[in-house]
Amino acid sequence: MVKTDVKEKRKKKEEKSSLPEYYQKFKAYGLPLIVLLLAYIGFKIRAVTSNYKTFLDPDTFYHYELYKLAIQEWLPKYFPLANPPTGLKISESLGLYAVQAFFYKLVSPLGYDVMDAFKLWPPFVGAMTIIAVYLLGRKLHSNWAGVWAAAFMMFSYANFSKTYSGNNRGEGPFMMFFLYAVLLLIMYLDEKEWNWKKILSGVLFLITSVLYMGVWLGSQFGVGILLLFAAAHTIILFVFGKIEELKRFVKEFYPIYALSLLIGIALYPTGFVRIRGFLIFSLQAFIGLSVLVAIMLYGERVGLSYSDRKHRFGTVLAIGLVGFLGAYLYLGPDLLKYMGAAYQSNPLYQTVAELAKTNWKTIAGYYSVKTKDGIIFLLSLAGFIIVLVRFIRKLLKSDLTGYKEVFLVTYYIGSVYLLLMAVRFVFQASGAILLLAGVAIGEVFLFVENMKDSISTKALYAMLLILLFLPLPIIGAQYMNNVAINTSKAQGSVPADWVNTLTWLRENSHPLDSATSWWDYGYWIESSLLSNRRSATDGGHAYDRRYIVADFFAHYGNESEQDFEAWELNYMIVWQQDIYKFNAISYLGGAITYGEYKNNPMFQLIYPQYIQYVNESGKTVVYINTGQYAYQPVMTIDLTKGQVIQGRGDIPYVLYVFQGYGLLAYQSIAFSNFVRLAFHIPYSFEPWDAQMLFANFKPVYTNGGVSTYEFRPFAVYRIDKYENGTWKAFYSTTAGGKLPLGEQKLRLWISAFGRDVKDATLVFEAYNGTELIKREVLAENLNINHLNETPVEVSLMIPNATKYRFVLIQDGPVGVLNGEPKVDGKIVNPSYILDEGQSGQLELIAAFRQEYTVDLYLRASIVYYIAPNGKDINKPNFRLEPHMDIITYVPVKEGISVKEGNNTIVAQASMPENVFESYIQELYKKYGEDKVVIVKKRIEPVFITKKEYVIWEG
Repeated sequence: MVKTDVKEKRKKKEEKSSLPEYYQKFKAYGLPLIVLLLAYIGFKIRAVTSNYKTFLDPDTFYHYELYKLAIQEWLPKYFPLANPPTGLKISESLGLYAVQAFFYKLVSPLGYDVMDAFKLWPPFVGAMTIIAVYLLGRKLHSNWAGVWAAAFMMFSYANFSKTYSGNNRGEGPFMMFFLYAVLLLIMYLDEKEWNWKKILSGVLFLITSVLYMGVWLGSQFGVGILLLFAAAHTIILFVFGKIEELKRFVKEFYPIYALSLLIGIALYPTGFVRIRGFLIFSLQAFIGLSVLVAIMLYGERVGLSYSDRKHRFGTVLAIGLVGFLGAYLYLGPDLLKYMGAAYQSNPLYQTVAELAKTNWKTIAGYYSVKTKDGIIFLLSLAGFIIVLVRFIRKLLKSDLTGYKEVFLVTYYIGSVYLLLMAVRFVFQASGAILLLAGVAIGEVFLFVENMKDSISTKALYAMLLILLFLPLPIIGAQYMNNVAINTSKAQGSVPADWVNTLTWLRENSHPLDSATSWWDYGYWIESSLLSNRRSATDGGHAYDRRYIVADFFAHYGNESEQDFEAWELNYMIVWQQDIYKFNAISYLGGAITYGEYKNNPMFQLIYPQYIQYVNESGKTVVYINTGQYAYQPVMTIDLTKGQVIQGRGDIPYVLYVFQGYGLLAYQSIAFSNFVRLAFHIPYSFEPWDAQMLFANFKPVYTNGGVSTYEFRPFAVYRIDKYENGTWKAFYSTTAGGKLPLGEQKLRLWISAFGRDVKDATLVFEAYNGTELIKREVLAENLNINHLNETPVEVSLMIPNATKYRFVLIQDGPVGVLNGEPKVDGKIVNPSYILDEGQSGQLELIAAFRQEYTVDLYLRASIVYYIAPNGKDINKPNFRLEPHMDIITYVPVKEGISVKEGNNTIVAQASMPENVFESYIQELYKKYGEDKVVIVKKRIEPVFITKKEYVIWEG
């Protein structure tokens, strides 16, 4: 009996000691395994979208092109398909492409091809970031904080949004490298003595800091957070009298942070790191902080009083104010922009959805478990408060690890500030928000572990807590997996109509051709996976041209005409679905005010049952009848019946009636080029206006709602013949018509779009099959003002032939740059190749369609807008009028013989001084300085030759 009692007691004792041992082993080994499982699940969720044959994010099409270049060149410098005719000096952070190319080199032996590796990269980044947030949470708080932060990141939509396959932007790799950099920095600071761990973690911090700087242009956020952390911790230590701790922090952190800045600046010439301006600003601010530290440490020697906390705080406040004023005087208003993002700083940014200010609905949607509950964000707020309380407690206890809480607080505050600035920063804020949400739950686990109950009871509580919170990642993972599946099943970023259109373009156009649409689709046009053609503006380049395209789309007639040939435009692509973007297009094009942009939809689809025809006193009128109200539009254009019906104008819209639906178009844009090109409407608000439009923009291909037009700078839209003493029209663009045979006196109406006919020669040609049987010069030294066109009278003998052409011969641009341009051996910006007053030897790689003799010029042009109601873009009556003016052509070299394909051209060039300034002063005189806004200046190399324009054939 006694033996049995002893055995029972021993057994209970073993149970008591074994459970905590298992619990500790679970924390030490089980939790890391769970995190690896979370990373794997996160990877699988993000990889669901890899089954899509191209990419779900439009920008990724461009990143894919640069990634392919990086595999060959590591640090590519030039991209020929953007910003025609000059191409683009790549200004993106080349570190992104070099890192992805390196990743491809690593995984290619495993059987991954170029595309496979590219699609694998984002989910890999997502998985590695999950591991990083666990390690950082464990280092800054606890194992539990790390695990729950990793669990949240595994399913978080905020994080998924930039790390799913098919979205290869720089934000994801930035967060991954930044979190690892912070982890290594904390490991470096944690080591009290200089040893191999401290040295290794310091070296790895420098490497990862350069990597996070190099993969994203917005990486200045990370640099700024570390600078803010350094300043906050320095000031707190000083104010609370922790001078020895301050000395240690300054000795260890300041040199390594400064070194990371200097390495980043040193790498700028390579293009690997592109944020040189902000790094220099950060270095200057850091030097200012170092001066403050010197005053903190040695100020008493010169009579400053540090006797109590108030004196120390007053010293910091006074020096800080002086430093801020000095920085503001040095940098001006730009000081406030460094961490302010680009939110609504100009009309263009006002129209970009992801730059809109973030509201609670957005936050709740991105930081939820399933529905828009915002639970994760609310947890992060709780975690933030907990961290503040922990820090204060540590400070009171003289705990030297307080810098961990300082970092969490500064990281969270900086992230939430950025989040509130614009929707686009939802992802970047996810690092801090998910980390602090993990801290909130981690704190609950720590509370249980620190209770006075028995260890076995505490372990039981911990297991119960796991079961309590387990539904969050389970439900979240299931929900996000469904989101990923639905995303992969969706039509994707390139609808079938566009795929067919771009396939047609690739197969039916010249490789040097360019096509333009609204800027959202520029990357599709440029993509080697689609049409592989040049695009005048895209998602990240040639922002100035967005105003010009918008002006063309939103207006009609002379007001819409721009010199598209300056871009060497060949095709214009118009999509009916852009009715949903037309508020932005109309606003940027100057057709409506800011108030109208915000409050008046440009288009509204109407079901046919709401369109009511009524006979009133023998006159047909049209109502939009909703049952409760009936409105007459300004005008109804019934394309099914060929009727135009005037209305009372109860609503400021024009109604277009199509087969099966109606479309209300806001009266300011109702007859715009977009409406007529997108919906193939030949209606002319002014006589012959539509005929002119469809002559310059000849329809060549339509697929679904996407229409492609060949752009012709000069085109005949009407031909009259002289008969019985009167002129009679026998040809028009839309009605057609054949040339009469024999001796004829004709009148050609030529639409010159956006540029004048100058010193041109007009030629008539007749063909039998492909054989030219007649060629006759009809007019020489011909001039037509494109804003006041008059017909050209010609007399000619028209033979019997199978085909006829009218050809206009005049000076025009040919060729495109097809390689990186250099001045005096250095790669330069091709769209601003020489500055005013600068000279140098140009080295250009130019591609041509055929042999030419060309003259090389430098063309100075400017894009600006007039603000007739003032420059305040937030006023309801703000309106802009976009302009693109060619100021001058500066001759460089004449009589250059070029061949078909690539040619290397070397020439000495000089750009006169004050080309732009004198022109801008004239604009100020004409419109008023308070109404002129300069958008962009360009100095581009162009090649001019006698060029043949086929203005009519039939």
